[in-house]
Amino acid sequence: MSKYLNKALFMREDPKRGVSAPDGSTKARIERASLRLFAEHGIDGVSIKDIAKACDLSDGAMYRHFESKEALARQLFEAIHKRLMGLVKETLAEGASLEQTVRAVVSAFCELAETEPSQFAYHLTQRNVFLARSGDGGADPSSLMARRVAAAMAAGEIPKDDPELKSAMAMGVVMQAGEYRLFGRIRSPLTGHVDQFVRAVMAVLKTG
Repeated sequence: MSKYLNKALFMREDPKRGVSAPDGSTKARIERASLRLFAEHGIDGVSIKDIAKACDLSDGAMYRHFESKEALARQLFEAIHKRLMGLVKETLAEGASLEQTVRAVVSAFCELAETEPSQFAYHLTQRNVFLARSGDGGADPSSLMARRVAAAMAAGEIPKDDPELKSAMAMGVVMQAGEYRLFGRIRSPLTGHVDQFVRAVMAVLKTG
């Protein structure tokens, strides 16, 4: 994202903790270094040499773990995406109401933003790129939200509108706050504002 990220958030992360790899492994170190570099410079602004240098590894050692930078970038995204969906599903019961769905999605994003800011930053900036490439039509919290919003509109729970537009407006409540948190403009943990976010999202959805 940029050099202006709130580094204090990222310093709390354990550099030995893996994203998809076992904690403490060389692969875990590569994943952590990559996330930090990708967050600061973007995927295109980082080379395999940059990642290897950050991990104190040779280029050859890097290629023993990942066949390319692109493969590393995709594997990171898929692991983070899976974790985020797992956080949503942990609290989302079958037949959940619109507000319960909103709370599950908001809580998941806030939890990831606070416990794994580098993962949140990476997912925030790369989600649309990777989902567009894969053609994923639903394994995504935002798509889940849009489907639930469409169902609520069809049932007359909220005013009819473009469900994708309304969902995007609603998700902006927490996603923009998450970006502000990454840059230090918001100092307090997002997990302490879940109720406030849910009320704001519901207000957006109920506005005609």
